[in-house]
Amino acid sequence: LTVHLRQEIDRLNIILDLTRSTLKNLRLAVAGTVALSGDLVDALDALFDANVPPKWLKKSWESSTIGSWFQGLLQRYDQLDKWLHRGRPKAYWL
Repeated sequence: LTVHLRQEIDRLNIILDLTRSTLKNLRLAVAGTVALSGDLVDALDALFDANVPPKWLKKSWESSTIGSWFQGLLQRYDQLDKWLHRGRPKAYWL
């Protein structure tokens, strides 16, 4: 189970890094500092429509809206944080 925890933490870190870099680049693009690339345009359109950007979906889980995706992100973080600091749970989901 320790291997599973490590894999899930690594996966969550990849998703967080991708989310952070996309949002940072979108902020710079809106300010006019960087040009909007194809991926940024797709991300901006998806976020405007309250959907999850396609690049995020490739690395994460399916979700119908950005709100439910973000809620899932917070729940996954909370579960892994508890597992890491409080020990192995009696039951867990995959």
